[in-house]
Amino acid sequence: MKNVTITLDDAVATRTRIEAASRGKSLSEFVRELIEREIGRKEMTDLEAMEKFLSGPDLAAFGGEGQLPTRQEIYDERIDELVRRYEHSNLRNR
Repeated sequence: MKNVTITLDDAVATRTRIEAASRGKSLSEFVRELIEREIGRKEMTDLEAMEKFLSGPDLAAFGGEGQLPTRQEIYDERIDELVRRYEHSNLRNR
């Protein structure tokens, strides 16, 4: 097992510690389970991991057609995300 150092915002770190404690888990155990849930637990050999990495991105994830998004599509997506965040924030009411 590897030790990994991560950096969290103070507020996020505090909330994470509280959540882990409320579930009776250590911070390390809690974060490990979150990561395993997100990426799966499939054990890979070093060779399999390297082959997966070197095979490049899964282009099907980008629109299903095997093509990377255009620069404009990326920008439009980012703008949409920022607008959604703005609409749900308290910035409009100030």
